[in-house]
Amino acid sequence: MKPKISVIIPNWNGKKYLKTCLDSLKNQSFKNFEIILVDNGSEDGSVKFTKSHYPEIQTISLGVNTGFSRAVNTGIKKAKGEYILLLNNDTEADPNLLKNLNLTSEKYRDYYFYACKILCFDKKDIIDSAGDGLYKNGIAYRRGRYQKDGLEFNKIKEVFGACGGAALYRKELFNKIGFFDEDFFAFYEDVDINFRAQLAGFRCLYIPSAVVCHIGHGSLEEKDPFVQRLSLRNRFFVLIKNLPLKLFLKYFREIIWFHLWWLIKDLIKILIKYKYNEEVRFRFRVRNEVFKNFWKLYKKRRIIQKNRKINLKYLESILTPLPKYIQ
Repeated sequence: MKPKISVIIPNWNGKKYLKTCLDSLKNQSFKNFEIILVDNGSEDGSVKFTKSHYPEIQTISLGVNTGFSRAVNTGIKKAKGEYILLLNNDTEADPNLLKNLNLTSEKYRDYYFYACKILCFDKKDIIDSAGDGLYKNGIAYRRGRYQKDGLEFNKIKEVFGACGGAALYRKELFNKIGFFDEDFFAFYEDVDINFRAQLAGFRCLYIPSAVVCHIGHGSLEEKDPFVQRLSLRNRFFVLIKNLPLKLFLKYFREIIWFHLWWLIKDLIKILIKYKYNEEVRFRFRVRNEVFKNFWKLYKKRRIIQKNRKINLKYLESILTPLPKYIQ
């Protein structure tokens, strides 16, 4: 029987998390699904462990670390399900996760992707993500992050997008807007696809009954320089590709002045104080990387904006007003 849902788990040296993750899927009340684990060249025995203890799971070994985007794209292309559930390896799914995703997605057929309620693994009454939001200057955030779970997060609600750590997509969405952008490698690739989907007229629904507990940065630490570099770089990538020019001009001060201020401070440290510390080097490396990729991003932008189906008034209505501290 063809599976209704294909669960795709990207993995890189995540063996210590896999038993919790895979056992929680094994115990699902909804049974019509397949699991595809895409391994990014793990050196901790993840593939051997999965094949030995979970032979029913389709395991794809890429041999090297290709990044989150290419890993999930590989899984999506192999998937047989009508729906694609992306799930981080450092998660534990509620027993009714797939059941509730299936019931709600079938009820709300006007939506093309769905955000889960993601709770913190060590404090299950604290929200990690209740869907993704986007400020009017193009900066993404996780709705409800580190807030106590409560009534506000127990309502079905239209949101800007879904956190890629636990997100359901109609497979046909990727045929319409393309796959995850592999130039991102990792981090903010889900924000990019959220933005592209919205611009093309495809909406996202937050499903509070679809619960996942998340450890967070299971394979990489948040303070790791590699994580910080990709996160900062990819924020620029999202803006360059997706933010319509009129909104860019409208929020020019909020977008540009913040980054110009940091650039001026860095130049002062170099030219006047003769300081070129590692923090300054880091920011200049990121700027240089963005500059080198600008033309490639611009060509993608032209296609995205040409295919935009929604008007700017609607787009602005689903963006979040800027917090006072960045106004």
